[in-house]
Amino acid sequence: MLGNLEEPCIIVMDNATYHSTLTEEYPKANTRKVDVQKWLQDKSVDFSPVETLSELREKVKLTMPKEKKYKLDEIALQMGHEVVRLPPYHCQYNPIELIWEQVKGKVAEKNNTFKMADIEVLVNSAFDAVTTEDWEKCGDHCNKIQEDDLVKEGLRDEILEPIIMTINPDDSSTDEDDDEDYMIN
Repeated sequence: MLGNLEEPCIIVMDNATYHSTLTEEYPKANTRKVDVQKWLQDKSVDFSPVETLSELREKVKLTMPKEKKYKLDEIALQMGHEVVRLPPYHCQYNPIELIWEQVKGKVAEKNNTFKMADIEVLVNSAFDAVTTEDWEKCGDHCNKIQEDDLVKEGLRDEILEPIIMTINPDDSSTDEDDDEDYMIN
């Protein structure tokens, strides 16, 4: 599908597992000890054969890059596109969710036979009915939700005043200083 994009694009992607295949496989929690040892050996990571599986998993964690790299992102980049990933569990920021809701609503409204062949025709018809304006409205709506969330986040930080408490005051302080250390602002 990336080949169908005529110019460099920014692709907004959610975190569905089928979008999130890593460029490199890492041992999972249920990986056998011998396979973790082989992975570490392939990465030239020193380990002792007597180390426990838990200890080996810690070495795996230290070896993994801080930022995940996804196959899809790499392929898109090679084709001149950039993938921007939504934060996990924030599908409300993705306009395609609203478009999909629109399509499903049209299919449900007109579906009276419940036959797969008829449903396929209805789905294709509903997809064909999605306009550029629909996408713009959905994109604007998602941007507004995201902006509202950012404002709420900022306001929360501004509303709360800092609370400063000194648990172990310096022994050299005076009684007057001690009283100030325990004041809550």
